[in-house]
Amino acid sequence: MGWWDHSNSVVTPDEDVFYLVALLRSALDTGDEIHNLNYLSNQNRRVLRFCDEAGIKVKQYLPHYTTQEEWMDHFGDKWGQFYQRKIEFDPKHILATGQRIFRPSFTSSNVAL
Repeated sequence: MGWWDHSNSVVTPDEDVFYLVALLRSALDTGDEIHNLNYLSNQNRRVLRFCDEAGIKVKQYLPHYTTQEEWMDHFGDKWGQFYQRKIEFDPKHILATGQRIFRPSFTSSNVAL
């Protein structure tokens, strides 16, 4: 894996070769439905659902997960390491509450490793 090793919290596939696919689009307020943000967001969800149903493993960059369980799935076997770093480097639990990775009432006893 080269410099993508287990000391990093970045999540990569468990393969020596993997590909980055980026869909870079902009929502426009032109009145055309295919350019509005809701349409494009739904299209992104359909792409992710297709990958899931086809067994294509994907990792989103800057994902928008709504539950801690989705984050745990995202980090996979790196979750424990990520969790331990949270405890070590953010003992007052003030960072990243908006991403819903950790609940604001987060304590070391209410999250499974």
